[in-house]
Amino acid sequence: MRIDPPVDTDIRWVYEDARMLVVDKPADLPAHSSGSYRLHTLDRYLRLYRPGNSIHLVSRLDRETSGLVLVAKDPEMAAILGKTPKRKIYHVLVEGRFPEGRLCAVGRIRRVNAPPVYSMRVLEEASLAPEPAPLPPERGAATWFERLGDGPWPDTSLLQAELVTGRTHQIRATLRTLGFPVVGDKVYGPDPTCFLRFREDALTAADRAALRLPNQALRAVRLEVLGHVFRTVRAPWRA
Repeated sequence: MRIDPPVDTDIRWVYEDARMLVVDKPADLPAHSSGSYRLHTLDRYLRLYRPGNSIHLVSRLDRETSGLVLVAKDPEMAAILGKTPKRKIYHVLVEGRFPEGRLCAVGRIRRVNAPPVYSMRVLEEASLAPEPAPLPPERGAATWFERLGDGPWPDTSLLQAELVTGRTHQIRATLRTLGFPVVGDKVYGPDPTCFLRFREDALTAADRAALRLPNQALRAVRLEVLGHVFRTVRAPWRA
């Protein structure tokens, strides 16, 4: 009998009405079935907690990304929310001292398709400026960043990030390209080979020290939709 890897099940309810739900997902919980995870997923747990509802994840986060997830409880509401404008704000801890001010990173997201991790993305033709550069016509990506202060470790920064576009791994790939990898990121951190050792359950003490955190420090902290404003209920990261 196949057994899923262990996950963090600390799912926190933020809002619920008859047709939609907002939950605060922990890091280390897949949003839906993928790879080694078939049963221990956010969508399956929500179906167990709300039997009889047709659960549809309108917004999705990577397994190691924590924070707010918007969920529809019927197909019609899923279609409505899917077309409704949404504002999503993230907090992210990065290595290095990020520049001051509100800056827009623009470029073209491309899949690297090379070792050590074939699913990695890179931001080509990257720019970072107070005024956004023109968006490339193909696979264009734009993200606003603002430095909020120092991180909990020396030479780290806490940033606010706001997506303009929604490409795969956009925030993480952009920050790594700019030279500010996300703290705890096994793929887009300073050493992508960490992911290969993590997958084999072979992370070393040196790997864990370099990562600083067991999961990547990226969190969806604010969501605005249909006149509602939702905020994360999780505590900030600590050293």
